[in-house]
Amino acid sequence: MGAVVSVLLVVFDGLRPDMIRGETTPNLMRFAAMATSMPRARSVFPSETRVCTSSIATGCYPRRHGLVANRMPHPTRPERFVDTGNALALREMEQEIGGPTLLVPGLSDLLAGAHQDFAVFSSGTTGQCRLLAPNADTHGQMVISAHGPQHCSAAGRQLLSRLEPAPVEPAARAVWIADAWRTTMLAAPPAASVLWLCEPDTAAHYQGLDSPGQRAALMAADAAFGRLLDDWQAGVQHDQLQIIVASDHGHVTVDGLVPAQAMMAESPVFAGCGIGGGGIVVPDGDRVRIAEIARFLMRQDWVASVFTPDLGDIAAGTLPHSVVMLDHPRTAHVLYTLRNTAKSAPSGLVGTTLLDSAMKLGVGAGWHGGLNSGELSTVLMLAGSKIRSGVSSDWPAGLVDIAPTILALLGLLGDEAMDGRVIGEALLDGQEPSCSRSPETWEASGEFYAQRVARTRVGRHVWIERGERI
Repeated sequence: MGAVVSVLLVVFDGLRPDMIRGETTPNLMRFAAMATSMPRARSVFPSETRVCTSSIATGCYPRRHGLVANRMPHPTRPERFVDTGNALALREMEQEIGGPTLLVPGLSDLLAGAHQDFAVFSSGTTGQCRLLAPNADTHGQMVISAHGPQHCSAAGRQLLSRLEPAPVEPAARAVWIADAWRTTMLAAPPAASVLWLCEPDTAAHYQGLDSPGQRAALMAADAAFGRLLDDWQAGVQHDQLQIIVASDHGHVTVDGLVPAQAMMAESPVFAGCGIGGGGIVVPDGDRVRIAEIARFLMRQDWVASVFTPDLGDIAAGTLPHSVVMLDHPRTAHVLYTLRNTAKSAPSGLVGTTLLDSAMKLGVGAGWHGGLNSGELSTVLMLAGSKIRSGVSSDWPAGLVDIAPTILALLGLLGDEAMDGRVIGEALLDGQEPSCSRSPETWEASGEFYAQRVARTRVGRHVWIERGERI
């Protein structure tokens, strides 16, 4: 039997809030009408899926959970980069370092410690799925990956064997995983579940942001969500199950290509460095080399933000890792983002960016990972018998607030150990934050370059609004 109250988190990977429209997402529109919506919800930096997944799971920023990039420097061999989208690569890294990928407990662990059940159904990458419940087999939890039994927990493999095979095409795979949760879990849901849909992210990358192909993928995912809503509202779980709908990041439109990594690899400034994942690893963390590389980047017109370690003024114009909550030993020494704008793309969506030509995507593709507001703006809505209905909150919120709010709905503690807050203003028995909102601006300038990062603070809680070259 499920708990007295249970929670389902549905993540539409890469969904921009302004893509929730009547003609493409009628079911998300229907959900919004019954929900508390958080229009000021924000992602984390880098706004990449596995970093976002880890922050959703743990309620913490990368500075604490330790997954610092989709392609992150190996913790003990930083000249190597680990593809965190590959579950096998994560397992190999953990064996090599003799420890976990995530350095703080996630919902999976916290619920197991409270003797509450937890399930993950994901059509995302195998690494993304693993990060939501890395100790699922130890805890006896249900994890189903649409990528096959080798990426499921033991309990998940048993259930998977009774389901039709997952489709290969991403949009169909997202529909399959949503229908799988609905038909097998809704009647008696675990205390908490995560249902992760790989769309509309995959279609944005490979078919173009707001293209007909992406809209079709989003419509298919929305229709599957609609079937879940119908069964929830008509079924016995209507008063028990609370539903949170979120996206992990947004997208901006690629409006130009630049061979950034190739140029760096050819420059003697980067000799001996590891280059990847929007970061540069400097041998032995040499401060002089870090400063030299930072100055090189700041002179390039294709660079937006540049961040360096919290070691004082390394190079005029850079900002420290801590400004974007990435001050962690695993973080590459120098981080950079590519030049982006607040201009409208041909689709009408605001936000464009340059893209490294090594990524093999073209102009018009959707992209994310940086600090453009189009990348950081996310969907966050909550509905259920314990949630206020038809409310739009002006309070800031974000990915790190999802885990503490799930715990609060289940009557469990744990938010004090997290960076996020309980979204109390959404709960029938909750309250708005007691602290006022205050904007924070971090700026730095050098001879040829200046940048800014805007954040919002409520007490000890902080969210990144945007970062830009100025």
